[in-house]
Amino acid sequence: EIVALDPTEPANYLALAKLYEDTGRYDDAEAQYTKAKEVKPNDPGVLAAEAGLYNRQGDFPKTIDALEKAAPLEPNNPEGYHRVATFYWEKANKDYRLSLNEKRDYIMKGLAMEDKALSLNPDYMEAITYKNILLRMQATTEKDPAKQKDLLNEADRLRNKVMDAAKRKQTGKG
Repeated sequence: EIVALDPTEPANYLALAKLYEDTGRYDDAEAQYTKAKEVKPNDPGVLAAEAGLYNRQGDFPKTIDALEKAAPLEPNNPEGYHRVATFYWEKANKDYRLSLNEKRDYIMKGLAMEDKALSLNPDYMEAITYKNILLRMQATTEKDPAKQKDLLNEADRLRNKVMDAAKRKQTGKG
């Protein structure tokens, strides 16, 4: 009934998808996300909601795919790219089944996403913070001590930038 009232409104399909998901009807839920995308294919909110379904099901590839499709739909918003980076960080940080090469690959993809976010807003503190963390993680995957040192120095520079900004905000000077 809710979809019949306004079949052009993606929120109706998303509501129905949530009901299906809550009752364990995951294929039906996924079908509703597909319909929502058909109604509004360039809506980042629809793709983010779909990513949520996949994430709750533990399907990392589909989660990332949806998030990576959503990010460029808001070309001036760094948050979408940062969101993707946080998922890469979490996967690299918490999935102990990953090989070293897989972990490094996710770290590098996370760094690339934070670089995209920072290209849109060089002072986006969340992206700077996560880039710092990802660089530190990357350093743990490097065998070359000089490369490790360079990565940690860059991470320290970013950490200090965040700390300085926080101090300025606290003292009302920024």
